[in-house]
Amino acid sequence: MKLKILIVDDNEEIRALLHATLDLADAFEVHEARDGPAAVALAATLNPNLVLMDIMMPGAFEGDEACRQIKAAAAAAGREIPKVILISAKPLDQIKADAKTCGADLFIAKPFGPAQLVDTISNLYRPS
Repeated sequence: MKLKILIVDDNEEIRALLHATLDLADAFEVHEARDGPAAVALAATLNPNLVLMDIMMPGAFEGDEACRQIKAAAAAAGREIPKVILISAKPLDQIKADAKTCGADLFIAKPFGPAQLVDTISNLYRPS
């Protein structure tokens, strides 16, 4: 069974690059959203296993708030709570702080390579 992944980034080129990278692995069903509110709405119907979320996005709220809302909505609905990997170009200490406060499972600092992305996802779902 393929993992259902929601990519959330305001930059269309980054979304396309992430999507293409994950398509090459052939282990994921990939969906996209361009901002936090769209991600929250799509996650409610899609029920993704994993959300790859950029932190800094324009609009009503950023990725850390979208992370909180997606996890809270899944919990309130009694659904599986998706794992969230934050992606950011912020300084590493800020990414760590954002991940901790919003309940993200992991984070990746930009720039990163395709192998690092796929390895991070695989490690997150590897049995203990």
